[in-house]
Amino acid sequence: MTPALFLIVFALGCGKDTPAPIATNASAKVVNAKGQAIPKAKRQTEQGWGAVFWRNATAWKVGGGSVVVGPRGATEVRTRGEVLACEGIATKGAPSHGALVLPEGSSLPKVPASPAIQAHRVERAAWRLDEVLPPRGRFSAGVNSAAPSQQRGIDVGSVTKTRRHGAPPFLISTGVRDCVGVVALMDLKAEATLVYDRIGENCSPLRVLPAFDYDGDGNREFAVFSEEQVAIYRLTEAPGILSMVRIADFACASGD
Repeated sequence: MTPALFLIVFALGCGKDTPAPIATNASAKVVNAKGQAIPKAKRQTEQGWGAVFWRNATAWKVGGGSVVVGPRGATEVRTRGEVLACEGIATKGAPSHGALVLPEGSSLPKVPASPAIQAHRVERAAWRLDEVLPPRGRFSAGVNSAAPSQQRGIDVGSVTKTRRHGAPPFLISTGVRDCVGVVALMDLKAEATLVYDRIGENCSPLRVLPAFDYDGDGNREFAVFSEEQVAIYRLTEAPGILSMVRIADFACASGD
């Protein structure tokens, strides 16, 4: 057998037993059902923001100033003691489910209410979230519920209608599957995802704090929060453009 022929046979023989490299999706593009790429949120960290994590009915504030924002309002808070749980300080006066802490010197905002969303739109949002989450694993828990918020193994946390000036409203939607979270901006009918961002190592439901110009810079921000994660985003809004940039994120393991 010639050296060249030996190399060919050797390569073919090894190919039968050697699995092909598994492609990772770290850099792979995410596409929708039409094969169109869905853009991912950019990241540009800004100092000054903070978060609140709740442990045993106590709010622990990590960074930020004295104004804490929750889904139904904002209050000024007081802190006491040393840095302990979640690397935060015990806090008094935080609003129910408060999660976002504004930069030092911020005024109390009037948190906008989120309009109710129809069930069929929640179900459509789950379809869109399915496109931007990693595929279900072999051992993913089955979902037998007929509820619109439990579709394709996804626990839909929030579907928030957000109004715009001079442009159609849009949806901010969140979901979790296999301890991977995601937030996505969608059109009003949840027929297309405009931009998304994954939030890893998150097993509890994700909720949304409504978009508002919290720091008074002329741009709106919103936050996504759970028991374990708080991520803060700034919206990029212009004629024909709607995107988001993650400007801060905080994490605290559920057992901390």
